[in-house]
Amino acid sequence: MRHTPHLYLPAPWGGSEIPLDDDHVHHLRRVLRLSDGAALSYTDGTGTVGEGVLAHTSLLRGSESLHPIPRPEVSVAVAPPRSPNRVRFLVEKLGELGIDRLIWLATRHGEGRPPTPAKAAAWARSALEQSRGAWLLVVEGPMKVEDLPNTPTLWVAERETNQPPSVVKGGILVIGPEAGFAEGEIPATADRLSLGVRVLRVETAAVVGATVLLDRSGRLLP
Repeated sequence: MRHTPHLYLPAPWGGSEIPLDDDHVHHLRRVLRLSDGAALSYTDGTGTVGEGVLAHTSLLRGSESLHPIPRPEVSVAVAPPRSPNRVRFLVEKLGELGIDRLIWLATRHGEGRPPTPAKAAAWARSALEQSRGAWLLVVEGPMKVEDLPNTPTLWVAERETNQPPSVVKGGILVIGPEAGFAEGEIPATADRLSLGVRVLRVETAAVVGATVLLDRSGRLLP
């Protein structure tokens, strides 16, 4: 059975057809070698998912449904790694997992730089299409820990500390820079989240920690 491509097509949509941009047309026509009538799925990134068909340089809309925004909210705040490739990996994998927000942290010991908003948005769109999701990852920041949005629980990833309860209500997972947080940078009231005994890279810790929180929040599996 042929794989059905999943496209991110931002709303608003008007009429029965949605025009496709040059990148989508090239990928569908030249790379995948699809013809008119080929099945496609699509989303606006804000919950609407549809099934349509390719029609020249447009998508002919079909049946559509609305997926509720996932709850509880699970977000990750992370100090960007120094390597641009590792930053890209971080955005794409968190987007594929389906977390709600990625927030770049500004820390005293951080040496990496966030990508441009345009690059982060492109990587998030690619992750949405790859994972066949309905909700586009929101990328924000940079901001300091004390400026993070209100959350039921602020989780701080650490080695060999407490495991989270079997059920949690989401929250924001905080991942520090390679050199660690400075003294007093993390609130004393934050909850600690164990990621095991090994020393993980920033992007690995973010993916592992996000997976744990999604699982314990009941969002990893339907």
